[in-house]
Amino acid sequence: MELFPLIKDLALILGVAAIFAVIFQRIRQPLVLGYLLAGLIIGPHIPSTPMIVDIPSVKMWAELGVIFLMFTLGLEFSFNKLGRVGLTAGFTASFEAVAMIFLGYGVGRFQGWSTRDSLFLGAMLSISSTTIIIKTLDELKLKRRRFAELIFGILIVEDLLAILILVGLSTFVSADNFSWITLLYSAGKLVFVIGTWFLGGYFVLPRVIKYVGRVGSDETLMILSIGLCLSLVVIAAMFHYSAALGAFIMGSILAESTESNRIEELMRPLRDLFAAVFFVSVGMLLDPAVIMEHFGTVLLIAAVTIGGKILSSTVGAMITGQTLRTSVQVGFGLAQIGEFSFIIAGLGLSLGVTSDFIYPVGVAVSLITTFTTPYLIRSSHSVAVWIESKLPKSVQTVLNGYVAWQQDRRADLALMHVFYRRALLWGLNGILVTAAFLGVGEFVTPWVEKSVEGPFLVSLISWGGAILLCAPFIWAMSVAFARELPPTDPGELKRSSIPKGVALFVGRFLTLIWMGVLSLEFFSLAFTVLLMLLLSIVLFIAQSKQLESSYQWFESQFLSAFQGEEKTSKTLDFQRAFAPWDAHLIRIKVDPNSDFVLKQLANTHLKARFGLNVVAIQRGMQLMVSPSRQELVLPGDELLVLGTDDQIEKVRKKIENPSRDLDRSQHISNYQLKHLKLEPESPLIGKMIKSSGIREEFEAVIVGIEHQGQRILNPAADLFLSQGDLIWVVGKNEHVEALGRLSQGKVTSTV
Repeated sequence: MELFPLIKDLALILGVAAIFAVIFQRIRQPLVLGYLLAGLIIGPHIPSTPMIVDIPSVKMWAELGVIFLMFTLGLEFSFNKLGRVGLTAGFTASFEAVAMIFLGYGVGRFQGWSTRDSLFLGAMLSISSTTIIIKTLDELKLKRRRFAELIFGILIVEDLLAILILVGLSTFVSADNFSWITLLYSAGKLVFVIGTWFLGGYFVLPRVIKYVGRVGSDETLMILSIGLCLSLVVIAAMFHYSAALGAFIMGSILAESTESNRIEELMRPLRDLFAAVFFVSVGMLLDPAVIMEHFGTVLLIAAVTIGGKILSSTVGAMITGQTLRTSVQVGFGLAQIGEFSFIIAGLGLSLGVTSDFIYPVGVAVSLITTFTTPYLIRSSHSVAVWIESKLPKSVQTVLNGYVAWQQDRRADLALMHVFYRRALLWGLNGILVTAAFLGVGEFVTPWVEKSVEGPFLVSLISWGGAILLCAPFIWAMSVAFARELPPTDPGELKRSSIPKGVALFVGRFLTLIWMGVLSLEFFSLAFTVLLMLLLSIVLFIAQSKQLESSYQWFESQFLSAFQGEEKTSKTLDFQRAFAPWDAHLIRIKVDPNSDFVLKQLANTHLKARFGLNVVAIQRGMQLMVSPSRQELVLPGDELLVLGTDDQIEKVRKKIENPSRDLDRSQHISNYQLKHLKLEPESPLIGKMIKSSGIREEFEAVIVGIEHQGQRILNPAADLFLSQGDLIWVVGKNEHVEALGRLSQGKVTSTV
């Protein structure tokens, strides 16, 4: 019987990959490099080795590797985690992408390339490879580091930016000028489509998965999960989005289900198998002859890529308030380009607007930076420590003061409500309204045309039907920025809160603009502008008092900028030379062979010797928050601990098996670390920590405090709380929010 060519190719790929995997494990090098070298050896550019026959089928398997890798990443990195690093990730990714586009364009012009070749080179250097970086962090056991969590968020934002870059390039080369309208339309479409996927899946699929996990077998659960993943991949392709983006979103949706741990374990073998094929296929692209022909150009672009990405990502992360050490590690982790470069170069060739050498040069630079990625990530910590040691004390003081100022701003609960939750509520309702308007225009309008004569009357009836259908959501949008706002308080809180009248006017005005855009589905531009103008006049007349209060509020905000120097200088004066505020929450699973098994927490000396604070213990279906010092550590327990990367790394290998990936629990991911400021009205002031009721009433733990100009990690239980203290607490999301209101004096304490 004649074997299919694909079977022969897979036998060759997996056989050679296995050999190099064993060798690279033996010499303690990343497996990714072994896979790339295996691809180089069996690839078409070395004629003395067997040739791959069925290349299209191998590419299909490689695509499955990307899909399953991104799906499992979504299972681990849910939308909750993305939300926690959203601002940092969004700004850093945008800052880095723009910087690299300009830098790549400059390098191209420096070498005498044409404008279009230079522009495409800048775009090729702007986006890092999600697949390769994630695999590298996984192999190096760094996925749970603080900087790795930021990198994951940045990579997801970069995948979204990649779509806009492709649209912008296509518009530029086809119309010979740049159209902001087309780009904005594509951005809006992207937000709408992804928001619809998320809303539709979030409210349905976790419940379905929970039911199947309860009544079905592992086989049924795995088949359903893969089916859902591939379904969203197909839908993403229909909208001309990447398969990796669809797979990640489905993984993030299923991460909210109670069966996410089981799904991740079931997917692990499939992910590793197909990922190996992907990295071998990438190695097959490397052509040594091309590197030798353009050796100087390839080296120059590779050096610019690595240096530019390290610098731009580091600066971008620092601007958002990350510490120098974390920012440097983020920069080193993103110093790489990958598959997106191939897509950009291929676009230029398909449109006939770039030179033929762009594609092989881009592939060569991508592979070189892929080889350097593991070593850059591995050395990032020591380089960051070295940079910190060489900085003058004055520079360290300024950087630490800036980080402190950023943290102080994030502790303001009023701003959190105004700019995060209410904006998210407005956006989610806007997506539902948009979907309804488009649905009415697509399905209802043709039916109305059959019963009513006159195009204007048909449009008016359809538009009115859409308004009636969306009335609850339109109302929610109009009052979104005014709902659940904290009341105006004296002092700093008063300057940071937005008056209800101002928020109500802003919400209604934004909603009116959005309704005008959606009305273009039914009316002409001229009629829509006239209609919105009339409604705007009505809105201005009806809310004249709110407009007056709006101006007074904006005026007070402007003047307050010149009246807060004393407080600012005091905030920047804190000496924060050590890095306990790089601490973050991490889950560590206790291996049965660990020395900590059957010991009481007090006898493990995790806090005394390593500085770690055990916040919660997951034991099967039982979750113990704030465990007592007498609690035994049992095999299979998952400890939720707070500590810095250095502290955690010292003890992690003593607790868990380093040869296994144990980042599996989602049950304790609903707990957060948050810093709160004690306002004058807070009933907590004047009480000791142990008698404040924070542990008993809110099931939360104070893990740090900024008290009288000093920062104390894991403070003593007999420390008295004072006005103006900034406390760091860990607890369940809703309990921490309630505690935040208590710290602001918004509710009456029962303690």
